Amino acid sequence: MKTLTRSLVRHAHAIAREVSARAVLLSADVIEDENDLAGLIEDVAFRVILITRKMDFRAPEGWGDLCQVVRVPDVSMTRAGQIKVATLVAAAEGWIAQGDRIVCVTGLDRSGRIDTVMVLDLGSEIEMFGGATAEPLPRDIEPAVFERLLTLASELGLEGREGRPVGCLFVLGDSEAVLAQSRQLVINPFRGYPEEERNVLDAGLEETLKEFSAIDGAFIVRGDGVVLAAGRYLAPVAKLDEALPQGLGTRHEAAAAITLDTNAMALCVSQSTGTISIFRRGRLVADIPKPRSRPAEEF
Repeated sequence: MKTLTRSLVRHAHAIAREVSARAVLLSADVIEDENDLAGLIEDVAFRVILITRKMDFRAPEGWGDLCQVVRVPDVSMTRAGQIKVATLVAAAEGWIAQGDRIVCVTGLDRSGRIDTVMVLDLGSEIEMFGGATAEPLPRDIEPAVFERLLTLASELGLEGREGRPVGCLFVLGDSEAVLAQSRQLVINPFRGYPEEERNVLDAGLEETLKEFSAIDGAFIVRGDGVVLAAGRYLAPVAKLDEALPQGLGTRHEAAAAITLDTNAMALCVSQSTGTISIFRRGRLVADIPKPRSRPAEEF
């Protein structure tokens, strides 16, 4: 194993202990050899959360609860974007929380070399995250559903639909309150179908969701993954106290406002940039930009 990688990982271990970190986030896809990865985890000798795109990835045996796996969408993403997504998923699973300090250890995928160590304080890293990044999910939202919508939004942001960029909005959780503050723009294409046929956790629904992403309005998704409606116009009662960051439009404003007046979350894909913006409690929790170039060329 390369000297730089082992040295940085050992320093990350020392840093994690000195700053009382909650966990070390390690990009597992950087190291292709399983034995090398197991050796790195042993060098870390700390609670580790492994970040991977691989669905069949398994953590090395023998670590129990000290080694967990976060799967991020298998799409082109900057390293900063990967860390943002991994942090959101880890928080959804309850492995990290608001106020925690984490040490991130990363490098270029399949390079075999760790080259970056970062220390992040969740909730205070304004450049990376919003203030509610690591809050637990609302009780009615299942982590697997949030993760599935995050993957779907990432794919739409990167690929668009049939070669064309799309902008769309998913509102997740507290569905009765969301429906009460919205109305149909078009006939609801999901109405009348059995719930098991319109759950986002069913891989067979993916193409249908992508097809309907071109419809104006929002998808309303129950916390257990059942899609209640598409083409929904949001009319939240609450008004935002603070203006959204420059460059975010009316779709983003509606997404933020509906989460201020309900206990829902919103995932908004920008048609112009492909950036995914995630809102909760009326605030921008995180934005995940579409890479401008190959992942190997951009942090």
